[in-house]
Amino acid sequence: MPKLIVADRTIDCKLAVFDKDGTLVDSRVILLELARARRKSIEEVGGNEEAELWEKIVGVDLTSEKIDFHGPLGTAPRRDEMLIAAAAFYLKGRSWDEAKQLAQKAYDSADESMNPPYGSVLLDGVATALVNLKNGGLKLAVASTDTHNRIAQSFRTLGIATLFDVFVGPEDVANCKPAPDMIFEVLKRTGCRADETVMVGDSISDMKMGRSAGVGVCIGVLTGITRRVQLEKHADFVIASAAQLRTR
Repeated sequence: MPKLIVADRTIDCKLAVFDKDGTLVDSRVILLELARARRKSIEEVGGNEEAELWEKIVGVDLTSEKIDFHGPLGTAPRRDEMLIAAAAFYLKGRSWDEAKQLAQKAYDSADESMNPPYGSVLLDGVATALVNLKNGGLKLAVASTDTHNRIAQSFRTLGIATLFDVFVGPEDVANCKPAPDMIFEVLKRTGCRADETVMVGDSISDMKMGRSAGVGVCIGVLTGITRRVQLEKHADFVIASAAQLRTR
């Protein structure tokens, strides 16, 4: 069985499941680009008032480039955020049915306006670490609140897609993080067991997903939205970056 080195400890495992934003790619860069595209589309199908209200609802201020990483933009899957965004149209006088239709139209238009890798920028050292893990015999997977196609297209553009055995997005499961569904789907597709799997992520939600799925080890990284003192309450290990992971 492959041996993963984490903080000078050796862990026997066959599969490493990674979160994407904040773990493999810079979450701030990708969220700002996504927010700009969605705000522009909200304004086009509604108006400036709706767009300003949308910013408040999803937790972003594009003028100051401030993001609430724990808010809807930072944590919610697209399908949930889109329903929340519909509130901006509803509060400005649209019927709820019309509000949902306008939100759908705006989000679809925003997606169409963006090109791979959709603002994804790999964190320093991550690509090298992933190659090492793959060459060391580990299976690799991504479980993210981003959509399956966006994950795959982003990583193809970044040149790392072939390193992964499985991509799982929110449309692939009934329940998103912190429910265990995403990891269960990864296990089903890879044929691995939970006890021979490690979960690597930057959020408490990632750690809770790993715990509820029964993975062998949960590893928190400090490249995303959560501080060490918070991660240490839920993770078996907390390291500076996924770039530090390696195989023996």
